[in-house]
Amino acid sequence: MSNSNTPEISLKDGLEKLKIQLVEGKPNFGDFQSVYNELRKNFREFQELLQWAEENSHGKEDEKKFKELYRQMAGWNASELMENIKRTGFAFKNNRDIKDAFDRQGYRILELVRSGKRDEVFHAILRIFVSAKKEFPSQLLEAFKPVYTEELFKVFLFSFLSGILGREE
Repeated sequence: MSNSNTPEISLKDGLEKLKIQLVEGKPNFGDFQSVYNELRKNFREFQELLQWAEENSHGKEDEKKFKELYRQMAGWNASELMENIKRTGFAFKNNRDIKDAFDRQGYRILELVRSGKRDEVFHAILRIFVSAKKEFPSQLLEAFKPVYTEELFKVFLFSFLSGILGREE
């Protein structure tokens, strides 16, 4: 819950504080926002730990259980990831090299996404970032992980492309 005005406290302590505020009839939005931010951070960290556990599990039964739990967690975090990916696309609008490359190749990439060709989409986007000497965004990299269904993959990439190719109004 790192906030410039709020010291970091545990998620459990934060929830207790919110309950007290509600009982007293004095909820503080800043405290709710801080707990929400801490919860999101914990969700992401837990998802990374699940992925690690799944990759390092020994025995088919354990691997299957970890994979299922990881899929559930990834699905739960999907809407947040979609928003982060879209914001990433908006952020790259300001980089002329990247924006121009996406303007030139956008329709081709859109068609590859529509066709579900993850490898080719990844290659096309990676080439753009490598040629611009920019690091491939970690949020976008997450969208290519096989834990996400083809439909979610498409939603993620369409969100990114709408951010970078869309008009700001």
